Amino acid sequence: MFSFLTTAYRTEDVLERMISSVLAQTMTDWELVIVDNGWSDAIADVVRPHLSDRRVTFVRQENRGAAGGTMAAAAEARGRFLVPLNSDDALEPQFCRRMADLVEQTPDVAAVTCDAYLFVDPGEQRMVRTYLRNPAARRRSDPAKRLSVADVIDGPCPYYSAAIRKDVWESLGGLASDTPMVDDLAFWLRALAADHDVRMIPDVLARFRVETDSVSRPAEAARAEEFEVQRERALIRAVETSGDADAQAALDRVLRKLRYVQSLRRARLAFRAGDVEDARRHVGVAFGQQRTARSAGLLLSLRLAPGVLRRMHPAKQKVQARVDAVRRLGWRQLLRSGRDARGTRDSGTP
Repeated sequence: MFSFLTTAYRTEDVLERMISSVLAQTMTDWELVIVDNGWSDAIADVVRPHLSDRRVTFVRQENRGAAGGTMAAAAEARGRFLVPLNSDDALEPQFCRRMADLVEQTPDVAAVTCDAYLFVDPGEQRMVRTYLRNPAARRRSDPAKRLSVADVIDGPCPYYSAAIRKDVWESLGGLASDTPMVDDLAFWLRALAADHDVRMIPDVLARFRVETDSVSRPAEAARAEEFEVQRERALIRAVETSGDADAQAALDRVLRKLRYVQSLRRARLAFRAGDVEDARRHVGVAFGQQRTARSAGLLLSLRLAPGVLRRMHPAKQKVQARVDAVRRLGWRQLLRSGRDARGTRDSGTP
């Protein structure tokens, strides 16, 4: 019933976690297609012990990027539903069973997606929030309701590890797109603009690894800018294809928010580089998009007392780093980590 599509590249240290989570499924009607996306002996060494299970298929090829690896796995898949699964992520044991339950209740459904735990490595430390339960989520997902283009524009992108009917995947060209950084978003928007029935269930059935790189660094900021360009292109294309007035209204709201966030990020980078005038200009743009207390305060500070703001900035960064850690892991886990660290120091262990 389910074909898991996994592409692996330089993830030999976490690949076993993903494989074990598939093997642990309470429903056994699945296959796992793993593509070694770069002819890695280390990847092959992890997969080889599992090839005695006839449900596991191993394909090796030159590196064709994440989407190219997933598409190669799809070409080998025999299941009714295809499930993309990153090699550094994992599933909960009930994933297949819950997906099958909804498919049986709604035979014509094109795809079913779910919620996921968020975690950081090393140690698979779980964050407090989940993929769907976060500040961007405007409402709780309802499995009885079809998703619309407006839902996806105005809320979180459906989680990528979803059961997607094979004929729907093929009709939409799978992950192939001109927006490689947002392949999953582009796929969902194409599906919804084509009026396919996509459902989102609130069950937490997967585990998603979150990278912790800061967009305060120029290289990461540049990557964030390119991501936003591709995301905007995919959103605009979906709205134009659907012709949905609700989707257009949602897009207008999202673009205002995006311009606000972009401008504040550009202002921060300019300020750190010592260009107060450029920082002031970007904050002015942010204030024009959303007249928040934050943008107003920054604009006033940059006009009247940029020197004070410069002295405050390092302290603010330290506080913000602590706040971000609390948001990711929660107070209890953070305090426990602190106690463990103190215990290690007290015991004399390096």
